Amino acid sequence: MKGQLSYVMKPLTLVSIIILLVLLLYSLNSYRGRERMAEKTLDLTSFATNILLILANSEDCLAYKIPATQGAYANIVDLKKLDEFSEKYEEIEPDCARNYDFGWRVTVEEVNGESFNGGKTWSFGASDVSKGKAMKNKVEFWIPVAIRHSVNEVNVGRMSITLVDGELEKIAGFLDWSCKMGMLGKMSSSSTDVQISSPITYDRSNNYLCSGNACRKLLCTLIGFEDMKSGGTYSISVDFRSPDKLLVST
Repeated sequence: MKGQLSYVMKPLTLVSIIILLVLLLYSLNSYRGRERMAEKTLDLTSFATNILLILANSEDCLAYKIPATQGAYANIVDLKKLDEFSEKYEEIEPDCARNYDFGWRVTVEEVNGESFNGGKTWSFGASDVSKGKAMKNKVEFWIPVAIRHSVNEVNVGRMSITLVDGELEKIAGFLDWSCKMGMLGKMSSSSTDVQISSPITYDRSNNYLCSGNACRKLLCTLIGFEDMKSGGTYSISVDFRSPDKLLVST
């Protein structure tokens, strides 16, 4: 009887050990996956913070420039620049704080009394972002700012950013970077490899690059771009054509 029991128990023990090992490996992989995701989120938050600080403190962006000293106060933004940015950059990020790896949109809210409800709001940057599998990660962050209306009126505000790491942002960023470098005379051609999970199409009538129903405005008009009709890895090559066109092959 003991021999029969031992004969039965040995395979069961072996199976149990294998199951425990599989569970342990799964737990380790899940932990590493969560750790990598946490690192990526931390990196994105760092990028988001830097963008907000540049917007609020660079005179090329929103910072109020003091005529007497030709300098700027920290985190004081100019009302006139806010109005200009919300109109000029309604669909695309401004050059002064552009990041060509990610896409972002910023909203500036002014305090109305003791809350932000009902206060004046300005918004600028990418009008849409990757969705579903095409979005790799997203962070939201904000910093306090002061909004200068005049010498006698400076109000409290909040500058919030939504920063997205996605397939649409990566490809549009590469195309816009190539366009910008071409316009500056620093580069005429470039190439990159991209991996996508969703089709990427080009709306020629509006000069939008689209992933599903999410679309981004481009700096340059694309020539010869062929829609990426299915997921996979693609090689994109571009040649700049003055004044504002990119000859694209995929």
